[in-house]
Amino acid sequence: QQMDEDPDEVGDIIPVGSEREKAELLEAEETLRDLRFGIVLLSALCLFLTFFVKPHWRYAVGVVIGCVLALFLVQKIYESVSVCVMLDAKGAVSYARKHVAIRYFATFAVLALTMFLGGIAMGAGTILASFTLKPSAYFQPWLRRLKRRLFKKEVKDNG
Repeated sequence: QQMDEDPDEVGDIIPVGSEREKAELLEAEETLRDLRFGIVLLSALCLFLTFFVKPHWRYAVGVVIGCVLALFLVQKIYESVSVCVMLDAKGAVSYARKHVAIRYFATFAVLALTMFLGGIAMGAGTILASFTLKPSAYFQPWLRRLKRRLFKKEVKDNG
């Protein structure tokens, strides 16, 4: 008795140049665009707090820096995952650990620099906007449906 295999099962090999590979790449790129859209949208929401934090301009600059940092991080995560899936297990773990350490160092350096140069207001804006990466990942399926309805006028996505 032979059972149908799960196409997303680990170990499933997608032939290079196949239609499935193209579809998977398009899906990954659309997900990356959705994450970027979410980061920018949530960072824009963070800007509304500008009226409550003084000095206003430092907080706003911090939010912009945090947004750019979050966009940089999501791009680097995408690139790391894209490389890791092409490596064997040991190489993938080694590569992933190295790049996680680089991302942590870059994040810490940016946060320390904004706190040093712009004080608490700029640091708070940077931290708040850089944390938009996580909620944008949680809201990504909803944002995708919203984006498709707004920009492509399609409503075929189970929602």
